[in-house]
Amino acid sequence: MLATLWRGLGGADGDLARVTITGDRALPSPFAVTDLAAASIGAAGLAVSELIATTGAPAPPLTVDRTMASGWFRLPVGPSERVAGPPKTVHATPWMTEFATADGRWLRLQATFPTLRRRVAEALGVAPTPEAFAEVIRGGTADAVEAQLIAAGAAVAANRSIAEWRAHPQGQAVAQEPIRHFDERAPLASPERGWSPDPARPLAGIRVLDMTRVIAGPIATRFLASCGAEVLRLDVPGSDESSGMMGQGSDLMLGKRWAFLDLRAPGGRDRFLELVAKADVLVHGYRPGSLEALGIHRAMLDEARPDLVEVRLNAYGWTGPWRDRRGFDTLVQFSTGICDATSAWALEDPQHRLPLMVLGHAMDASRPRHLPVEAIDFGTAYQLAAAALRGLTHRVQTGRGSIAHLSLAKTAQILIDTGFVAAQAPITLPLDGPYDPLIRASPRGAVRQLAQPVAIQGCPLFWERPYEAAGASAPVWSVE
Repeated sequence: MLATLWRGLGGADGDLARVTITGDRALPSPFAVTDLAAASIGAAGLAVSELIATTGAPAPPLTVDRTMASGWFRLPVGPSERVAGPPKTVHATPWMTEFATADGRWLRLQATFPTLRRRVAEALGVAPTPEAFAEVIRGGTADAVEAQLIAAGAAVAANRSIAEWRAHPQGQAVAQEPIRHFDERAPLASPERGWSPDPARPLAGIRVLDMTRVIAGPIATRFLASCGAEVLRLDVPGSDESSGMMGQGSDLMLGKRWAFLDLRAPGGRDRFLELVAKADVLVHGYRPGSLEALGIHRAMLDEARPDLVEVRLNAYGWTGPWRDRRGFDTLVQFSTGICDATSAWALEDPQHRLPLMVLGHAMDASRPRHLPVEAIDFGTAYQLAAAALRGLTHRVQTGRGSIAHLSLAKTAQILIDTGFVAAQAPITLPLDGPYDPLIRASPRGAVRQLAQPVAIQGCPLFWERPYEAAGASAPVWSVE
């Protein structure tokens, strides 16, 4: 799987010899979830090693621990454990659940944010309560209700089998897409020798503009911060994510600053382009055409920073009829047949496979069930980080910027195409160590952190800043 990801990211086969993967246990699942965790984190670490080699120093070897990689794929978000006890789960919510439909199928609803709940309530013509939603959804077919809610801008997915996904136009489109679509920016008229990595802290001096949301994008930029990058996250004032519990900060924000900037406000777009002009990397999760709708076009980014490394994330892929559809990890699992296959697998041998461990909860198989962790989000996250790092390597070598496109659906497709795997000794989450020996301060108090899942020789990964709340920083670089 590491070879598949690394080749898909444009890496050379010869690099793979630098990676050692240890451990022989796995998360209980029919799918290669632990393999995906180790391979994705390994790809990001390998991209760090490749970047270091541009200095003329030997490319350092790295080791990935499969068990620790699985632990770092766990929600609640982040690898930290409070010294006083484990954190509470973030998944005990009625707004991330499945509703039965009239044709015996299920509809997965993602309505954790008020805006998404409002859209569902308005489309169904009922009060924004799970009970009211369930009553209306129960009276329609899965495909019809899905289409109705998607048209209203909601985030939902009807369950499908793997065979149905492969036959679906979107499944066929994703199957034809590369893991990373790579596009070079135009060469500089007068290229100058610029930044070069330091092998001990490879992204020191690199500025990353983070315009991502929820899980995959923020984890990618968190990894870049652990390599020494200055990461500045931007949110619109009053956005759902910044206004809710996430806005108080979490491990997703380790090593970053978090500022407000409204691109639609007077001067907002100009300030954004000023930030881009001094940035090295831009990571964002805008769907096709969404950034352009805010008045930001490629030509403007090219002019502001001609050698910018841009990494774009989309849920359902960049081609096909669903390329504009909102999506989350849990919805993509539902759409692609991963959930349907997981429950069917459990029912084949209920004595040994039930209860299923689903996102930190013990579950039956009475409906389509998700993977033990949000593997699609996390797996894509480390691929995004690797794409950014490989973009920087390309810039060091050629002087040219680039644009990389990746998607959650492609990661799901990789997992599906890998096929079912044999049972191994199970990994039980949350892990109880090993921990980093240092106890660190955080806004919640003292925390101890799980040991890093990847060890790059001579290049420790760590965060120099605790996380902060939304709007705690100004939309400026540390040195303007």
